[in-house]
Amino acid sequence: MQAGVDQDEATAQAEAQLAAGDLRGGFAGLKAVLAADPDHPAALATMGLFLSAYGDPGQASQVLSRALARAVDPRTRGRVAAALAERLADLSPNGWHTVLDADLTVLLNEASVDPQTLARVTARTLLLKAPSFDGAVETLEALGRDPLWLAFLSRCLNVDAAMEARLNALRAALRATEGAEGEGRAALIQALALNGFAAEYLNPASGDVTPPLAWLFRAPEAGEGAGGELARRAVEQPKRERELAAGLERLTPLSDDAVSGAVRDQYEVNPYPRWATPPAPSLRSLAAVIEALPGLDRAAFGGRAETVLVAGCGTGFEPIDLARTDPGLSITAMDLSRASLAHGARVADELELYRVRFAVGDILALDRIEDRFDLVTSTGVIHHMARPQDGLARLTGVLRPGGVVRLGLYSERGRDLVKRAHALIRERGWTANPADIRAFRAHVLALPDEHPLAGLRASDDFYSLSGCRDLVFHVQEHRYTPPQLGDLLDGAGLRLIGFEASPEAEEASRQAFGATANRLDLGLWDRLEARRPTLFAGMYHLWGQRK
Repeated sequence: MQAGVDQDEATAQAEAQLAAGDLRGGFAGLKAVLAADPDHPAALATMGLFLSAYGDPGQASQVLSRALARAVDPRTRGRVAAALAERLADLSPNGWHTVLDADLTVLLNEASVDPQTLARVTARTLLLKAPSFDGAVETLEALGRDPLWLAFLSRCLNVDAAMEARLNALRAALRATEGAEGEGRAALIQALALNGFAAEYLNPASGDVTPPLAWLFRAPEAGEGAGGELARRAVEQPKRERELAAGLERLTPLSDDAVSGAVRDQYEVNPYPRWATPPAPSLRSLAAVIEALPGLDRAAFGGRAETVLVAGCGTGFEPIDLARTDPGLSITAMDLSRASLAHGARVADELELYRVRFAVGDILALDRIEDRFDLVTSTGVIHHMARPQDGLARLTGVLRPGGVVRLGLYSERGRDLVKRAHALIRERGWTANPADIRAFRAHVLALPDEHPLAGLRASDDFYSLSGCRDLVFHVQEHRYTPPQLGDLLDGAGLRLIGFEASPEAEEASRQAFGATANRLDLGLWDRLEARRPTLFAGMYHLWGQRK
């Protein structure tokens, strides 16, 4: 007993050393504890987290795996699970491993882990585990009793082309063996139905199919007998969203702009992004985040970030994430699409986030409201307007003096692959209907790996109808270079105060221009992106302050 107490005290001392910045001393202390007790839960967890931040990724994964198996304290377990998931997310296994299989099974069911981050590595693990599929009744029964298969199908949207082919084979085999029974088979059908609902049924059935097999190809209807999680997600939640959509308040009238009307119609049919509630983020003051921006005029800002407008909030991920990050914020979440807003409103209601106001509104009509905001954020929105500069002018107009705006905008160079897709779509005469989206996807899936458009298979958005429509079938899209971002801000009376970059882009900048380079110099980012065109393949994220 005394030895256990001593190791607890030694672990606590090592943790204190690490917290104080004595990395060498803390690391040595943890090594000593684990030499005496290799399975000490707290020491394993702290060592795993330390190695994850400062050590070898492979060694970190091994230690975190052991720590997860022994962690009892919920907070520690949550931190270990999140760190291990981060380590495994980008793993490309070349063989099946029992430990990895077990870790993924646990992580997909951990509250602190977003299961979608593990979708690719899990798909690859499962295909390595079962490289061939014979469609036999016994094989289907075994898959339905495999915890990792069930967790993957029910909690992840598949984003792997090879796994999509396997899922199609599973559906075909279940239809071919209709009438067979078994608990595993029933569980597999339910999990595969959930996966199909998440992807919006990329591959519809041919011929008549009756429930429950019909639910592999279409959503169950009320009264058809679907139960459990399938009924909750595919029947009850959509019903609740329709009710919420009908009762949403209106922040502004809708403009008669033709492009805005087309964009609204798109998202009424295909709300995007479709997302499940992720783990709660760490608490963080929004005011502190803004005050850390390198170009902020702090006197003009005044240290106040209490009111936020999320302009073009879509399905509500950003306002909900902000509300969970800084619960004191008063957030107005506005969008053209009632269907999109209703998704966010439902999730906010489930999470009891009552300081988020969801309202129908049009950016072009913001000059008609009297509210003024400390922060306006608009991610991936104004580049879909006919004249983005008009949209940004309206956003700037509802900022209070010294207020700030955060934008997400497409890169001209980073969207080269999407531009190629647009050219193909025009050539084939495809339009944004489900049949043509499926035809486009089938074309891309059939391309050899070396074909440029095969790169679209690496995009998560490619693997659902709404995502694919937003990715390559959007009704309007503008793209920018870094100097053009500066012109856009300047024209709206904004001054650049922050430019976000991924760790990869930050490292590339350090190597090219040195650690002291001005991160607000858009000319430098332009030169860097010219050398590395995919650095901003997602979007640019930048901050401006009202002059």
